[in-house]
Amino acid sequence: TCAACHGEDGKGKREVGAPNLTDQFWVYGGDLQTLINSIHGGRQGHMPTWDERLTPAEIKILALYVNTLGVEKP
Repeated sequence: TCAACHGEDGKGKREVGAPNLTDQFWVYGGDLQTLINSIHGGRQGHMPTWDERLTPAEIKILALYVNTLGVEKP
């Protein structure tokens, strides 16, 4: 479902306000707790809340995954 806005590659879609998740530029911060908060509660009416669709464990797993997207690969 994330790919609908963030794209299959996580690079985002500006036309819908979805940021690139693969770079080092984060509007709200890219640390793990901030990502969990963003996924859980949504952001500014653009990012939907996922707290009723994902379990707390799934939210943490997704946040961990998203956190790895912006890490430079050697």
